[in-house]
Amino acid sequence: MVCVRVSHTPVAGHRPTHDRDLPDYAELHCLSTFSFQRGASSAQELFERARHLGYRALAITDEASLAGIVRALEASRKTGVRLIVGSEVQIEDGPKLVLLAQTQPGYSRLCQLITLARRRARKGAYRSLRKDFEQGCNDGLLALWVPAAEIDEVQGAWVRGLFPKRTWLAVELHRGPHDAARLARLREVGARLDILLVAAGDVHMHVRSRRALQDVLTAIRHKTTVAEAGHRLHPNGERHLRTREALAAIYPRELLEETLRVADFCTFRLEELHYEYPHELVPAEHTPTMWLRELTEAGARRRWPDGVPDKARGLIEHELALISEKQYEAYFLTVHDLVRFARSEKILCQGRGSAANSAVCYALDVTEIDPARMNVLFERFVSRERDEPPDIDIDFEHERREEVIQYVFERYGRERAALTAVASCYRGRGAIRDVARAMGLPPDL
Repeated sequence: MVCVRVSHTPVAGHRPTHDRDLPDYAELHCLSTFSFQRGASSAQELFERARHLGYRALAITDEASLAGIVRALEASRKTGVRLIVGSEVQIEDGPKLVLLAQTQPGYSRLCQLITLARRRARKGAYRSLRKDFEQGCNDGLLALWVPAAEIDEVQGAWVRGLFPKRTWLAVELHRGPHDAARLARLREVGARLDILLVAAGDVHMHVRSRRALQDVLTAIRHKTTVAEAGHRLHPNGERHLRTREALAAIYPRELLEETLRVADFCTFRLEELHYEYPHELVPAEHTPTMWLRELTEAGARRRWPDGVPDKARGLIEHELALISEKQYEAYFLTVHDLVRFARSEKILCQGRGSAANSAVCYALDVTEIDPARMNVLFERFVSRERDEPPDIDIDFEHERREEVIQYVFERYGRERAALTAVASCYRGRGAIRDVARAMGLPPDL
């Protein structure tokens, strides 16, 4: 038996690093499964792995999307690894950037940039243009410039000009044959452009063993087979969350430490966000509380023309008090406005779900079930303990739903209204079909 010890040669003369001397690290470029058919690991898997490796923070930077941020926040809370909110964008005829939200205005700007790029492209695609960045204020955003194989210094200067003192040059080394030369070249460019270098991983999976799945996803995305995908596949499995030992053997220490500086700059937390309801619904001489009360009383007189029953009156008073305490009046007024429009246009609509427990919703014509005629629990709908707005589901007749959507855009403004996206998960049959196709199996097999 012959034993062979394989050692990885450190870049640029690094010395081996012992556990006690390992630098801390924050991963600043990581894709989750919400980078569809690119990311091969869920947020929960990524954050659990980051916790296991002792990472200080993890940035979820899905491509031109913030769709996975809520699940990332949940995973961050479970694991204790701090979440940095960001996104990767490839600018048309321009550089690839990783944008990180430093502050809440930066997060708003990031949302705006993604929206602009998505709206000008077909479903599932995006077009990010240079003018998007040049025509707005980029304060509150940090930029990691991810140069291509052939480094275009003009692009780097352009990025630095848009993000003064907030631009870094991302050094992403994946044990390629030219890592040392690449690092030296990036250092030259960084010094010439006065841009600091920072380590990043371009992570596509939480562990190396996911490479097979990531290859299959890549083949599916390009509508080819794994065998024919060629250079579309990554050359190795290094785009995973690597151990700090491995990182210390690849990157100079100062590049790893710079990840912590960037992470510390990113003070934005998703918990800072609060929904701001439309103000147009309330007449100038009213407060939201007063106007909801007035509409509810008018609706109650219409629903109970012979007088509001004592039970209904008690329900209304209890509900209005709780709605006021939670400051949900504007939400109810918005739903009432949509229902009012639909009924005025004779568009069939019906509220359903736990909203049927509400006497206020009944008085506002949102639902058609009289809660006073049965024993209902309003707290199933709005609860003092549950710190989130209620969910009022309204069904509109399919043939005229578009009219309601257009009313929302016209009433509230297209820049303040949006359609929610639904992320469909693979079912067994579809997964087998697509994976088999990527593996080159014939359809009948």
